Amino acid sequence: MSFSDLRFIFFFLPPFVLLHGIAPSRLRNTLLLVGSLGVYAFGAGLEAAAMLFALTLLNYLFARWMPEGDVVLRRAYLALGLLLDLGALFFLKYFNPVLAALGSALRRDYPLLRVAMPLGVSFYVFQMAAYLIDVCRGDTEAETNFIDFGAFVAAFPQLTMGPILRYGDLRGALKERKPGREDVEQGFMLFALGLSFKVLLADQLAYLWVVLERIGFDYISTPLAWLGAVGYSLQLYFDFYGYSLMATGLGRMLALPVARNFDEPYLARSVSEFYRRWHMTLGAWFRDYLYIPLGGSRHGTARTLLSLAVVWLLTGLWHGPTLNYLVWGGVLFVFIALEKLLLRRAFGRLRVLPHLYLLFVIVQTWVIFRIEDLPRLAAYFRRLYPFFGNADAINYGDFYKYLSSYWWLFAVGIFLCLPWPRRRYESSRGSALVWVPLFALFWLSVYFLSTGSGSAFLYFRF
Repeated sequence: MSFSDLRFIFFFLPPFVLLHGIAPSRLRNTLLLVGSLGVYAFGAGLEAAAMLFALTLLNYLFARWMPEGDVVLRRAYLALGLLLDLGALFFLKYFNPVLAALGSALRRDYPLLRVAMPLGVSFYVFQMAAYLIDVCRGDTEAETNFIDFGAFVAAFPQLTMGPILRYGDLRGALKERKPGREDVEQGFMLFALGLSFKVLLADQLAYLWVVLERIGFDYISTPLAWLGAVGYSLQLYFDFYGYSLMATGLGRMLALPVARNFDEPYLARSVSEFYRRWHMTLGAWFRDYLYIPLGGSRHGTARTLLSLAVVWLLTGLWHGPTLNYLVWGGVLFVFIALEKLLLRRAFGRLRVLPHLYLLFVIVQTWVIFRIEDLPRLAAYFRRLYPFFGNADAINYGDFYKYLSSYWWLFAVGIFLCLPWPRRRYESSRGSALVWVPLFALFWLSVYFLSTGSGSAFLYFRF
């Protein structure tokens, strides 16, 4: 069930937070596990919930079975657990595309063999894999209480779209949390802020891309193509950032520290810095569990570039089975490699140019991320760069038409990407200057949701 579902907001969340607050400490994790599995089953189905429970149980057992002194056996259980986790992820994410390609080649259909990808599987599988690796390394102890471990994996604030948490960071809070009134108040404020980002910004910007698809990428003008690229960049940011704020707020209501996932990424000066600020927990996962074990930057330039290439191609595969994600990951690798080899020194102490470079590059990579069909992707880029016989693309009629409708969303979105609004919020969040506007934005968001103006979170499909 989505955080922006009115049933979640009004029928699940208030009674759950109340029961969680008054429950004895020893029962809170049981309540969290049962409530989270219930919400997940309601939204994703009983089969998906059963698979989540089974993977959680098996990962719990593999970690428990790792002996203290036997390194070989510890690694054997780690390998078995990773094979289970990543194998399940690969099967669920890629079985359907492979089957469809096979059916197309053989001109046959295999409906009985098709499987549905469970909601959030990409996130919770990485979380469980990180736990096994940390236990094997000795970075954290294997949890002996299955209820506590299950609550960590299934906790509804982060289950379906992250952030990807580390058990060592959450162990203490899981066992000894005492949510109070301030936790609920501050958590609700973050939840309301994230909901308004999602419903009032991301969902409204989404209509612009719908218009572009309805017109057809072969028929939009170059200015409108660039407007659409910027609009989608803002839509994706406020959709996922809104979710992350809501997850952080829900965690705060339960006295659980949910890691921050965004740090003003559009203020970055390079692509590599952008991805240290965007979806930070996923980037940290690939850094700690893949890039550094592959050698990182410790063994010369060639080895560093090889490690980066593996990381970014696998990052593309993590997002989806279609070729555009591999292209997206490959393009990001190329720019990050160029930054390491050339651009970092060329930019030097320049202030404005690196920011302009980042914004120019990143909005185009989001177009690759968005359009799964490669011929349609090529058509969009022909409109972005009308240098090959597309003279009709240079006109401003459709650009002015849609800019007049969406300019205020662009203005608000760009303003909120700057550091001042967040600093102002953090310095005044206990005052009426914050409470009153957030309360109004919350109910305005509820109104939009009640009229059917909302849409699913974009990262649900990953």
